[in-house]
Amino acid sequence: MTTPTGPCDWDIDTSCCPDWASYDPGVQARATALATAVLDGLTGHQFAQCPIAYRPCGLRCAGGGGYMTWPVGMGVVGGGAGPWMVPYVDAGIWRNCACPGACGCGARCETPFPTSVAAVSEVLIDGVVLDPSAYRLDSWRGIPRLVRTDGGCFPHCQNMDLPADADGAYVITYQPGRPLPEAGRIAAGDLACEFAKACSGGDCALPQQLASLSRNGVDLQVVEPSTVLEQGLTGVHSVDLWVQSVNPRRRAMRSRVASPDTARGRFQ
Repeated sequence: MTTPTGPCDWDIDTSCCPDWASYDPGVQARATALATAVLDGLTGHQFAQCPIAYRPCGLRCAGGGGYMTWPVGMGVVGGGAGPWMVPYVDAGIWRNCACPGACGCGARCETPFPTSVAAVSEVLIDGVVLDPSAYRLDSWRGIPRLVRTDGGCFPHCQNMDLPADADGAYVITYQPGRPLPEAGRIAAGDLACEFAKACSGGDCALPQQLASLSRNGVDLQVVEPSTVLEQGLTGVHSVDLWVQSVNPRRRAMRSRVASPDTARGRFQ
């Protein structure tokens, strides 16, 4: 299983920050980097992580479509003669295959992913970039799948000893995670705005190191920053509303299940 690689290419929305254009580009870049990193951690690393290079290993290369109950000696679906109905394991579910060719709702040519997918950046086959119009991103039974749509097919095997751009290699570059929703873009923009204000010496909505203040008969209390962070919040109301909506249990990472029946492949 892969580990979080950090948020990348978050297109933040700073519409609610009227002074954003007046900040130095360096301040904007630092504020954006800090805001996206903080929100990525507070939301459990579930949105648009940095791209990774995935080298799939097709079913033929990985040893068939699953373990058979009959005949045991043949081991995998498709080996030798068998009964009219073949039981096999498909993603942890026992199924009976009694139809010619592929069973179920699978596409004619597709590659499953081992993680969720926010976006596919590039598909490289034999060192040549495949045109994006030749494939689409689907999901079947909760598993993202890259489906070939131009009549061709993805490689069933590849030589893992070869570099990614060599003849005989098959590499998919994609962003793990879910696509960042519009509300997330707005929340990231609001938080970046507050960081930019603080960096420029202006007044901001971020919680400060102040417990209480009494002046002219007015009592002012500010929440301790460490207390806010312990609750998985930032102290900025609009941002915290979104964080609580997508990560109400304050989980550090989405739950994962490892199974020998999931898609095989390797990362580099």
